[in-house]
Amino acid sequence: MTEDQEPISQSAYTTNSRTRLLLIGVIVVLAFGVAYGFASQRAGNPQIAIAESRGTGNGAQGAAVDRSGGSSGSAACGDAEGGSCCGGSTETIEGATVLDAGVQRIAVDVSQGSFNPNAITAKSGVPIEIVFGQGSGCLAEVQFPQFGVLEDLTNGGATVTLPALEPGTYGFSCGMEMVFGTLVVQ
Repeated sequence: MTEDQEPISQSAYTTNSRTRLLLIGVIVVLAFGVAYGFASQRAGNPQIAIAESRGTGNGAQGAAVDRSGGSSGSAACGDAEGGSCCGGSTETIEGATVLDAGVQRIAVDVSQGSFNPNAITAKSGVPIEIVFGQGSGCLAEVQFPQFGVLEDLTNGGATVTLPALEPGTYGFSCGMEMVFGTLVVQ
């Protein structure tokens, strides 16, 4: 230490240390709060409402029906206004597979940020092919967790082939689990 420098007093040193520790504590608490909020939001995705069959019989897609109730909104992505965080809507759009050469087929458009249709009806005991269109962003992938299926949609889309299924409801979603759909096998 040179002669013109004053020694730092113990109280000044202690005050600086306390300030530093307080600042670090605040940063840790904020980081924890942000991480907790993110984890809570991701784990809080609502169950997907099951769409009942419209019985179109001819394989044509059913009309779009809004089942959100208009005021309840969607907890997916934390969007309290009822819209989709990925740009799509929360309405249920029904579609039915068409039997062709012993396989049920349906095409699903993902270009608007949602699955269209997002409620697919199929018959039990017949293999199913679902052709998903080109996707990006949130819809860069589609997954069927019950079957261990995860397909990339960024290179022109993908065809998901499922075996003949038993009657039941099977969920699917984007790879981020933010946009959902259901396959209802009757």
